[in-house]
Amino acid sequence: MDKLSSKTKRQSTTVASKCKICGAPATYSYYGVISCRPCKIFFKRNAKREQESLKCDLNGHCQISLLNRHICSYCRLKKCFSSGMQVDMFRSSYSKQHKTIRTNEESKNSIETQSTALVTFRQPEQFPTLNLLQSDQSTLSVEQWNHLSNLSHCYDEHSGISSAVHYMEEQNNLPIKFRFKCEPLKRFISGLMDRAQLLYKNNQDFLSLIDDDRSILLHNTIKHVRGLSSHFIYRQIQLINNPVCFQSLELIFGQKTIATAKRVDDLLNFDAIIMKLLLAILAFSTTDYTVYSNINQNNLKNIKKVLHFQHVYIDLAWRYLLYKYNHRQAVICFSNVLRCLLMLHNTIVLAYEVQQYTDVINPLFNRPNKYFV
Repeated sequence: MDKLSSKTKRQSTTVASKCKICGAPATYSYYGVISCRPCKIFFKRNAKREQESLKCDLNGHCQISLLNRHICSYCRLKKCFSSGMQVDMFRSSYSKQHKTIRTNEESKNSIETQSTALVTFRQPEQFPTLNLLQSDQSTLSVEQWNHLSNLSHCYDEHSGISSAVHYMEEQNNLPIKFRFKCEPLKRFISGLMDRAQLLYKNNQDFLSLIDDDRSILLHNTIKHVRGLSSHFIYRQIQLINNPVCFQSLELIFGQKTIATAKRVDDLLNFDAIIMKLLLAILAFSTTDYTVYSNINQNNLKNIKKVLHFQHVYIDLAWRYLLYKYNHRQAVICFSNVLRCLLMLHNTIVLAYEVQQYTDVINPLFNRPNKYFV
């Protein structure tokens, strides 16, 4: 019965789709992207190589498909990265030992070491809480890695990062005096914030909640999820650091708001996976964020289920931090995340004092359920 339950649970993380690299049938997300197993293996083998060491006969313009994916390693690796595959999601492997000719004494020491390892292996398993205090890279299960990979893919697919990159390319191709005009910039920001609801719609944990609880969480958390997701994208495309764009943003949102937003941008220097996990944690937050809205707070009907998902994502974030860093660095990173959230909240408060910002955001807030219809 347990095996059947485990198998069903594992199958729930699969997604029937096509490989983003070559178009072959794919069911799993590897390293942040839905991909087939051959492309997964190819990326694993080649991602840490210098791409300059590879060569393309067509100057990097090959169209990678199922039929020709093996022909040009340069363009295939390039497409892996452009599709969103991340080296950071590799699981560390034990370093290969150098092959040496062992003497009788070395063999004896080896046997004694193995005996000690067996004794250690047979000791009672530690409590999970104690395991979390160690930089144990094995604490993430296969199920958790799949959960993490699917969550990362969801953000890359639905956050609007690709359209944001396209917007920056369009603006930079314009003459300087026509770049980042206020009205087009407001439409871009509005569209980016509107897409934040897709992060809820494509989260299977969120969709498993009853309608009333989804509605309450959506109304209470959408401002902060929108704000954090947008800031993350602004940082990736260097929007606030663009001098011309910075001036237009000050005209729209005011100097105080943009100065605070710049500090948030400076704080968003932690791992991208942690950023995506933080958005998921915020989506299930039960903190009252309705101080600056007219929505009445209602009691969640299945608070236990919401708290369960809070625990799942916070536990996943902490385990990933320990996988990525040592315990001390994990604590520092977690502290920086909290500082970022407090600064983000301050930015939202200041922004709501500016009429032009409310003109942008209020139409979105009045239709928060459109993606769930």
